[in-house]
This record gives sequence, structure tokens and C-alpha cells, in this order.
Amino acid sequence: METGNRKIKKHIGTVLTAFVIVAALAAVAFAAGGGEEATKPMDWGWRILNSSIIIAILAWVWIKFGKPALLGRIAKIEAALEEARKAREEALAKLSAVEAKLKDKDAELKNILDMSRANGEKEKEMLVKEAEKMVADISTSTKELIDAELVKAKEAIRREAALKAVELAEKMVRENVKKEDQARMLHEYLEKVGR
Repeated sequence: METGNRKIKKHIGTVLTAFVIVAALAAVAFAAGGGEEATKPMDWGWRILNSSIIIAILAWVWIKFGKPALLGRIAKIEAALEEARKAREEALAKLSAVEAKLKDKDAELKNILDMSRANGEKEKEMLVKEAEKMVADISTSTKELIDAELVKAKEAIRREAALKAVELAEKMVRENVKKEDQARMLHEYLEKVGR
């Protein structure tokens, strides 16, 4: 309120100065007016007295009505400034809280990203291990399948070789065995069966 009183005193001084200047200019203008009659020093005294009374009345009106109006306006402005200062402090406090929350969220986001990366690495390792196991299983089953096919192929080749050997032996027997040999073999076979 101290600064408000200083401001009012300064304004009152400015207003009084303005009134004195206006009165002086009015006196000069009046004096510059007609030169018909000679002015007496007493006329000047009355004029100064009239001007002083008008200035005093104007100063009294100003102090009576203008000063309270200015004081009220100053109080409103000071209240508005105080309210604005409080609002600013509240806004700064809220801003600090929001910035702290944002920092917390940034840290939380970083933690989530780190956890996601770690989980991704674990998942990758697990998938690589599963793939390696699948490759080993496929390799083992492929070897077993190849071995089984080899066994089948060898068996088929043996069968085929045996059939060919039988065919070849049969052919050789037909070519080398004559009718007499056939009769003798038949006779020996029947004797064996008959026993």
C-alpha cells in the first residue's frame, strides 16, 4: 500500500502543477486581451485570488472524489496483481508437477522399452534354440529315413539278385540238363517223397 500512497501523492502533485500552469496561461491570455484600460496591481491581486480559489476548489474536489476513486482503482489493480501472482505461482507449481510426472513417465517408458528388448532377446534365444532342436530332429529323422530306405533298397536288391540267380540257375539247368537227367531227378525226387 506504501507504493499506492506514493503514486497518489505523485498524481496529486501532477494535477496541481497542471492547474497552476492552466491558471498562469489563462492570466497571460487575459492580459494579452484588450489594452483599453490600464490594469492596476489590485486587479492583478483579485485575479490571482480568483484563480487560487478556483484551483483550491478544484483541488478539494479532486481530493474529495478523485483520490478515493484512484485509491479504489489502485486497490483493485493491486488485488488483481496479487491474484495474478498467486495464479502464476499455482501454474508454476502445476507445471513443475507435470514436468516431474513427465520425467517419471519417461523413466517408466525407458524401463518398458528395456524390458521389451530383454524379453525380445530371450524370445529370440528361445526361438533359435527351438530352431536348432528342430534342425537336429529333422536331421536325425532324415538319417533314420535314409537308413531305413537303404535297408529296404538293399533288401530289394538281394531279392532281385536272388530272383535273378534263380532265373539264371533255371535257365542254366534247362540248357544243361537233358531229358535223361530230368527223368533221373524226377525219379530221385519221387523216391525221397515216398519215404
